[in-house]
Amino acid sequence: MSMPIEPPDAIQQDNAAANLKKGAFAGGILAPLKVRNFQLLFGGQMISTIGDAFYAVALPWLVLTSGGNPQELGIILSAYGVPRLLSILIGGILSDRFRPRRVMLVADAVRAVLVGILAFLALQGHPTFWQLLAVAIPLGIFEGVFLPATFSMLPEVLEKEQLQAGNALNTTTTQLASLIGSSLGGIVVSVLKSGVALALDAFSFVVSAVSLLLIRGKSPSGSAEIITAASELTASAETTTIEATQEATITFWQLVRASRVIQVAFLVALFANLAFGGLIEVAIPTLAHGPLAAGASGFGLILAGYGAGAFAGGIVAGMLSNIPHRGTFALLMGVLQAVFIVLIPYGGLAGAVASMAAMGICNSLTNVFFITIIQQIIPNHLLGRVMSVIMFASLGSYPLSVAVTGVIVAHYGATIMFPITGAFLSAAAIFGLLQKELREL
Repeated sequence: MSMPIEPPDAIQQDNAAANLKKGAFAGGILAPLKVRNFQLLFGGQMISTIGDAFYAVALPWLVLTSGGNPQELGIILSAYGVPRLLSILIGGILSDRFRPRRVMLVADAVRAVLVGILAFLALQGHPTFWQLLAVAIPLGIFEGVFLPATFSMLPEVLEKEQLQAGNALNTTTTQLASLIGSSLGGIVVSVLKSGVALALDAFSFVVSAVSLLLIRGKSPSGSAEIITAASELTASAETTTIEATQEATITFWQLVRASRVIQVAFLVALFANLAFGGLIEVAIPTLAHGPLAAGASGFGLILAGYGAGAFAGGIVAGMLSNIPHRGTFALLMGVLQAVFIVLIPYGGLAGAVASMAAMGICNSLTNVFFITIIQQIIPNHLLGRVMSVIMFASLGSYPLSVAVTGVIVAHYGATIMFPITGAFLSAAAIFGLLQKELREL
């Protein structure tokens, strides 16, 4: 019996596909590191993340050792957090209009100056409450402007097929840099001064700005790329289609009105995070202090478990670039994450650490897949605004979440918040699974 003979072109295509698949497994998560522009972006942001961890340790210690009290610390943190939230939407508009690299560069330069001023004040003596407040407000504004640009920048330096590995690398190194930075920051603050840690944070912004300056080459966001991305929106996952014209004239509001994916993603992000902020900031430390009697060291161990899980999840996400139906997979990881959240109060300290680690794995997988999908299906000239809206939905509920959780925990204890948070998250994920547009991404 004779075997059918494939034409040479078909054989070459099969070999190319096999080599591509093999390369995906061989290179995997490390493949983007071969791209010079990504190396610069990756290195600069990793240094900046370590600096941010220094700031997170130094600022509270500075306030509390300069005559301030916890209430003043809360006001200063709010003065940073609220402007950051409000400026996220502005950051998305600026990123799309002026390109992400320019926005990130300006934000890094301004933040380097602001933190440098804060470091100078700290090294000179004890900065006043009003001086700290005057720095915190613009610092929060430029942090909010910076955030959407970071998600829009990756498609500027990587091809679409490399985005998932790039996002996975960013996730893993962010967790690793935060852990390293927190440890080193504590040492610097205790051995030297808060001002020294803040000066190092200011320097980290300079390093990030220089790395952005060194990025060269034409970004892949030209008109052809925009038309292709808009066409993919129409062809692949949308039942409500978006017509991309020859000039790629689709606007942000046309995209939002027509794209069922964006509408559902916004709702999922909003409801998934309604109780999440309060869980992390109020319920878990209260659980560690009260029912678990774990103390500060136990609380730190619980958070470290989450960080270790998120680190591992990022690595796994980078190895799953060829998985089909990534939308379904990401949402299923959301449901599984909800299960582990419910289990946190049970099993003592060891059980809490294990559940947080498993939760971290699921959270990284969900985030990496979700962000990659958005980056791949949204035209680059609209990506900043789309990411800013989704980030606003994710972070916008934080003040309400923390306040309401505080009241609930004060009256009914911390344990009740874990099934409540799990219910919100699972309901949001299940709602997403019921939407054909998200399942088929």
